[in-house]
Amino acid sequence: MRTGVWVSAVYLLGMLGACAAPTPRVLPVAPEGATPVGPFVPEARALFEGCTPVPDSATSRTYRCDGLSLWVAEPTDLTADGALEEAKARIQRRLWEGLVVVQGELPLAGRAWPSARFSACGEGGGACRAGGYVTVVTVELGRVRQLGCVARGDSRPALARCLELFEYLASQGNPEGEVLKEEALLVPPRLPWRALAVPQDCQLSASTSRAGRIRCGEASFVWSVYQPARGDVTRRWQLQSVEELAEALPGSGPVEEVPCLLESQRVRCTRFTAPTARGPLEVWSAAVEWEDRALFASCSFLSSETPFPAVCNGAFSLP
Repeated sequence: MRTGVWVSAVYLLGMLGACAAPTPRVLPVAPEGATPVGPFVPEARALFEGCTPVPDSATSRTYRCDGLSLWVAEPTDLTADGALEEAKARIQRRLWEGLVVVQGELPLAGRAWPSARFSACGEGGGACRAGGYVTVVTVELGRVRQLGCVARGDSRPALARCLELFEYLASQGNPEGEVLKEEALLVPPRLPWRALAVPQDCQLSASTSRAGRIRCGEASFVWSVYQPARGDVTRRWQLQSVEELAEALPGSGPVEEVPCLLESQRVRCTRFTAPTARGPLEVWSAAVEWEDRALFASCSFLSSETPFPAVCNGAFSLP
């Protein structure tokens, strides 16, 4: 076992592109398997109740679960050792101050796997801001499955929940039932009521019938859809998603609410900024209900590029 204290790095969200192409109308896309407790397969719904999906990429998923941030990824370009180092680097970018890491093993899916237990605490044994685990398991056909969980406050009940969720992810994989690989991308990306454009020099990193992300260097547009729409779930979903976005960006400023339009409907947007090497990054988020569905969307971009650039696909505007 060894301990290490890592230095900080800035987490960046995605690159601004050129003008978007016209967005043709398309038939609605049904978000299969979505339920009021989350878009999970039946055997995962009870365990993942209260978890909010936050769009990540074609080969990974992130969930916010009542004080936990959890992810599962299946990278195709990393060995198991490389995936574990990449997971630790992800924690380094997010929790650099006071971060201590201890190497070890976790018993998952019937055997022990190399892992790291981490905590971010104040000096001299002060209160902990967060703690958790990262690990990597190897599944059928030699696929590498990376798991990570960040628990706010580093409490024992939260850490126990991390391990409970890890057991499912290690043995079953993505609780939404979708294959985590680039070939699973839905192209063109779309909301249930219209197609979306990927601006020039941007990349589509996630796209399903329920969620997606378009990255453009230091800018990105992410979205999620669930059905049936319920006001209390929509509000919780928005708050948890914004929490995840803010905590993933070290140095984020306070979150404020401002009037805006999302998909031409008047809503209250949440807005905050985070520092980057190229200047402040603005992050706008909102949720809206449309017929029997709810949409959460967020667009981040450099403050120098305001108002909303092409990567936002016209989803956001000011009243």
